[in-house]
Amino acid sequence: MKKRQKLLLIMIVIIISVFAVYQLSHTNKLSYIALGDSLAEGQNPYGEISYGYADYIADYLRQNKKLKNYTKKYSQNDYKTIDIINQLEVDTEIRKDLRESDIVTVSIGANDFLNRIKKTDLDVREIKNYQEIVNNIIPRVDICLKEVRKYAKEKLIIVGYYNPIPFLFNTSEKELDELFSYIDDQYQQLAMKYHATYISNYQLFKENKDFLPNPKDIHPNIEGYQAIATKVLEVIIKEQR
Repeated sequence: MKKRQKLLLIMIVIIISVFAVYQLSHTNKLSYIALGDSLAEGQNPYGEISYGYADYIADYLRQNKKLKNYTKKYSQNDYKTIDIINQLEVDTEIRKDLRESDIVTVSIGANDFLNRIKKTDLDVREIKNYQEIVNNIIPRVDICLKEVRKYAKEKLIIVGYYNPIPFLFNTSEKELDELFSYIDDQYQQLAMKYHATYISNYQLFKENKDFLPNPKDIHPNIEGYQAIATKVLEVIIKEQR
């Protein structure tokens, strides 16, 4: 009987030890890549590359011992959809990093849009024209996300846009709401298509106009980036539970 109890005790110790080793080797640490334009890179309202939403996300994961790797080197302030598509075609390193990633955030499409409109004297009568521009851009965003999804097989989060030029739009809130609701809807459909999560930020910035302190620049301040990061982290934390 004593031998049997001793054997059972040894087996329990072995099982506990194996489980402990397993737990230590499976800490669920995450590799995170921020992909896209100046919002992903973290440009501030005064033309400097600083702390952006991706950095705050990485900080949270690091502080909670959940971060394995993080990079935003594949983000550039002037990036359009075609730039990411081209980079994925020629750069083996980005393809490798995306394959090994656990989380990828993407903010892309704003430069495609802004390069197609004049940024002065914007008027309500042009809202329909802006919607047509969006219709022309969405297929490019589609191709871009398709290419990203070829390599990024885990969590993909699409970071949506706010009204980037609130100081210049000579139009009513109703028309703007309709335009950005349409943009959100188009991005949401793409998110569903590629099994991604879409984060809308239009309403967030509409309710916090102080996030854009410089009338001559479209980029958020620290508080704006932190607010975007919080919305993204809510998704990440929920899925990590």
